[in-house]
Amino acid sequence: MPSHPLTMGVIGAGEIYGPNASLAFARLRGAGMTTVVMFVSWSATSPPREPDSWNPADPGDPHYNWSRSDAQIKAIVDAGFQPIVTVFDAPVWARLLPAARFSAPKPEKFGQFMGAAAARYSGTHRGLPRVRYWQIWNEPNISLYFLPQYDSAKRRFVSPDIYRDMVNAAAQSIHTVNASNLIVAGSTAPFRDVTPDVKAVDSDWGPLKFMRRLLCMDDAGRPTCANTASFDVWATHPYTSGGPTHHAALPYDVSLADLPKMSATLRAAVRAGHIKSAAPVRFWVNEFSWDSSPPDKCSPPMSLLRRWIPEAFYRTWASGVDLIAWFLLMDQPQTTSFYQSGLYFYAPRLASAKPKPFLEAFRFPFVALLRGSGVYVWAHTPLGKPGVITVQQTFRGGWKNVKKLRVDRYGIAQAVLRMRPAGQFRAVLGGERSLPFSMRVPPDRFFNPFGQATLLEPNGQPCSG
Repeated sequence: MPSHPLTMGVIGAGEIYGPNASLAFARLRGAGMTTVVMFVSWSATSPPREPDSWNPADPGDPHYNWSRSDAQIKAIVDAGFQPIVTVFDAPVWARLLPAARFSAPKPEKFGQFMGAAAARYSGTHRGLPRVRYWQIWNEPNISLYFLPQYDSAKRRFVSPDIYRDMVNAAAQSIHTVNASNLIVAGSTAPFRDVTPDVKAVDSDWGPLKFMRRLLCMDDAGRPTCANTASFDVWATHPYTSGGPTHHAALPYDVSLADLPKMSATLRAAVRAGHIKSAAPVRFWVNEFSWDSSPPDKCSPPMSLLRRWIPEAFYRTWASGVDLIAWFLLMDQPQTTSFYQSGLYFYAPRLASAKPKPFLEAFRFPFVALLRGSGVYVWAHTPLGKPGVITVQQTFRGGWKNVKKLRVDRYGIAQAVLRMRPAGQFRAVLGGERSLPFSMRVPPDRFFNPFGQATLLEPNGQPCSG
């Protein structure tokens, strides 16, 4: 299939901001990651009450406090990583619903703040680094992060319209600062909104419904209105209750195997002229992970994750995605959190944290899949390193070389090998080896995302551990 880039990143890696920052960045780089998704709290940066006289579009206005984001963005850039800045959490005076912590903001005020943030991190303000990627909110398709979703007086879902206005206001301000800045929209949660008031009017208010109403498209890819949205990247969080080929239980939810449906909607909206972007619109997975067993007995075992993770990266890439951000560098303590999806097991100090057995899948993902009577192989070299990889196959207890493949400009190598689809395959580049990948396909199995956490799908199965 036609090749394209694949960038690996991380989200939720709080270790990069503390005393272990240098080691944390080294661990991320060692895993083949070059990008960090970070969050800026609008309410923490802004005054608690809106001043009578100020300029909210001016990053130098004395009522702002940028100290936290200044330090975090500088640390990420100084370490050689690309920051993707997510702005969320409106101050009370800028909310549509003042009493709701995660109320949607008033679009005009949101646009002013985004203009101030883009100007501060334009690369020309007080020696601060430049931010090019600006993500508009987090999971706006569910009430947990974005209210209101439904307006009972109007008897319709209003979140897509509010969010579209936010995206357009932010895009205008951010592009005014620098036309080459990129707007990341969506960042949709994978499953339906399960809050009682939303379920009462639509028991399947999933991310595809939100996306299609935002983009004025119906289920068949036909226009339903003439509204347009200005963004450059669409992103989603395709958490999955199974393996890389597992579909969500509901038709409007989006797990890994449903990414092609979301990609098709995106392409249809582009063809209809409903997305305004100066370049081809990109598709991202800016948050994804599986918890692991150990430590969480209700999550996939390491033997499955050693296969599922590289296959998930391939299938995500094959769906047109060019960035994947994994949730967590290190597991969080089980006594206080159910998030056990780190690349490293939890330890009080990062220096003593042990890597999980699937870590090499991030640095050097490789798959070997049945294709007709042959074997389709795909690899992404560590950090996109150029060169020639050697594909090897198991042979009488050892390994034999079966094919040499030149890596393309994106660090991708792929080919269909006309050979017997048996045993295990792996890729070798210099002294580096991918994890072995078996031609024996394990059956799909149900695992609730985040293990013992709240069941997220209607077919969810409680786990006793």
